[in-house]
Amino acid sequence: MIPTFFGLELALRALETQQSALNTSGHNIANANAVGYSRQLTDMKATLPYVISYNGKDISLGSGVTVASIERARDVFVDRQYRLEFTKGEYWVSRADLISKVETVFNESSEYSISGDLDRFWAAYNDLATNPENTGARSVVQGRAIALTDTFHYVAQQLDDMQRNINDNILNQVDQINLYAEQIKELNMQIKNAQIVGDFPNDLLDRRDNLVDELSKIANITVIEQRDPRFTDRMVNTYTLVIGSETAVPKQVLVQDQEATHLKAGVDANGFAMIQWAIAGTDLDLGAQKGLLLANIEVRDNYIPAIRAELDKIAQGVANAINALHQTGQGMVVETDGISLFTDGVTADTPGVLPSGITAANITLNQLIQDNPLRIATGAINAAGVVKSGDATVASAIASLRDGWAALTDMMGAGVFGAAGQKPLDAVSISDFYNAFIAGIGVNVQTADRMAVAQEMLVYQLAVQREAVSGVNLDEEMTNLVKYQKSYTAAARLVTMFDDMLETIVKGMGITR
Repeated sequence: MIPTFFGLELALRALETQQSALNTSGHNIANANAVGYSRQLTDMKATLPYVISYNGKDISLGSGVTVASIERARDVFVDRQYRLEFTKGEYWVSRADLISKVETVFNESSEYSISGDLDRFWAAYNDLATNPENTGARSVVQGRAIALTDTFHYVAQQLDDMQRNINDNILNQVDQINLYAEQIKELNMQIKNAQIVGDFPNDLLDRRDNLVDELSKIANITVIEQRDPRFTDRMVNTYTLVIGSETAVPKQVLVQDQEATHLKAGVDANGFAMIQWAIAGTDLDLGAQKGLLLANIEVRDNYIPAIRAELDKIAQGVANAINALHQTGQGMVVETDGISLFTDGVTADTPGVLPSGITAANITLNQLIQDNPLRIATGAINAAGVVKSGDATVASAIASLRDGWAALTDMMGAGVFGAAGQKPLDAVSISDFYNAFIAGIGVNVQTADRMAVAQEMLVYQLAVQREAVSGVNLDEEMTNLVKYQKSYTAAARLVTMFDDMLETIVKGMGITR
């Protein structure tokens, strides 16, 4: 027999379920512009039927509807692909930005650059070769040489400053990783507690996913989410975050459910931070071409040192080429032996020996010449140990270095610059070597820019796919509001109808007249 109030209970379930669906749509609309919000769906299912006996057999009678769950619209595969390409994109964007700043340090778009100073130095020496006894021309050469060394110093210092700034960024990023790990650990606790009691904590899940997205900017992050075998009657998951290389053995677990492992910044031989596990002290494998952190480390430890090494090679090559010629001559002050034009500012100048410790950071105009520009060599020392008046052989030879090594042919053959035939720089000229060096930096910038643009396009496409699944469509939600509102109205009409029926039963039946 069907209970008297069966119809009212059925209508009540319908009212409650449609009201829940209305609230869910309203929640979606309210968060339509919230960053990282996932559209929520009301999953309705029929309640257990009421079984009655009729004509000697059991018949199932529908008892209404209920809310089975309110779940997020998420595609785990798209999320994984998005984060994988996103972390690659952040790597290339950061790398492009950093090496572009390295290119800016050389300031080649301006006349105030190493190439500009070299041009002015050659021009000054050419003027001196025209009038070797002109003290004004000597002062100009002195000034141009000092300006050239100052520019080398400036570029070297800027590169050092960049390394230190990048190192500070790395330290901040390690702190961010640890902070995100702690926040995700706390959310894991809240989410699991909610799942244990049968809840679907969608907003907490969104917050956790947003933190993982932010974390994937810094380093490659892999999410491993599995069913907790301890709970077979409800959906309770274990949640693991693996950081860095996916092929590392053992897996580099950053967060394991309600436990977070911190990172620390050790110190390498150069005084820079190296990323390690806080407890074990072992190095973290960040993988390849993924994340801001790896881009910063690679530029700091590989790219900038390589640029510095080439810059030092240029400084040494310029000094060697000029010094080799300068030591063969004298200026207007008689020297016992020829002196170098450039030194490292520390090692004593030894005539006849090319200073070997010159770098971009320490290349210096010989102090003797700084004190007295009359010592700048212009003419060749003859057999008598003097320079013929008006001789500009050495000055002309040094000025000719702008275009090649012709003035150094005999010295190169004698192995002055290393092995027999070796040039001060492995190029047609000093300018050719430097221009190729700058062009190489430009190519690196262009390559990084192209990779960054390509990754941005891929990330955008995946973001669109992600939005198509998880984003709120206001037109759809408005349609759902109408649908649920009409269903709610129909359920309310059921209540009215069952009320009329009960009114008839209570007031009209069993009354004798």
